[in-house]
Amino acid sequence: ALVKEYDTCHRIILSGSPIQNNLQELWSLFDFVFPGKLGDLQVFLEEFSVPITQGGYSNATKIQVQTAYKCACVLRETIGPYLLRRLKADVKINLPSKNEQVLFCKLTPLQEDFYIKFLRSEQVGKILTRSTHSFVGLNFLKKICNHPDIYTGDPSARLAMQGTISEVGETEYGAVERSG
Repeated sequence: ALVKEYDTCHRIILSGSPIQNNLQELWSLFDFVFPGKLGDLQVFLEEFSVPITQGGYSNATKIQVQTAYKCACVLRETIGPYLLRRLKADVKINLPSKNEQVLFCKLTPLQEDFYIKFLRSEQVGKILTRSTHSFVGLNFLKKICNHPDIYTGDPSARLAMQGTISEVGETEYGAVERSG
């Protein structure tokens, strides 16, 4: 990424909870702060992400679970010295009281179309037969609801599915017009 090309003395990331996000995001954040420490992405996926993910499935074998645990321990030991982790209990006394606002946004026709197509997809069938973890499906639905470009990867992928460009800003990643 272009941001990695900046010559800096120090790099720091403030993040909510990268450990709870997917492992590829963790690699990306860490590779920005300490390039190469976790290897390149392909090596990281093969040595950490895939074994940890497979070991977390409900139908994982005992060997997969053990392998996932060992990989997670190695990963935690590798990145631990570079993380300053604060639990909510550690900082709660300094936080203002929580103020939640729930806003309901109607999906755009494009988001609705993706949502319905996903619900009818083979992926959902695998979730229903428990051959795929339900969190995978929830993650796809979350991406569709947040913005269709997050789901498709970029507007050109969506346009390839639809075949035309008719709206202003259609090729701009994250254009607000496509999100509810």
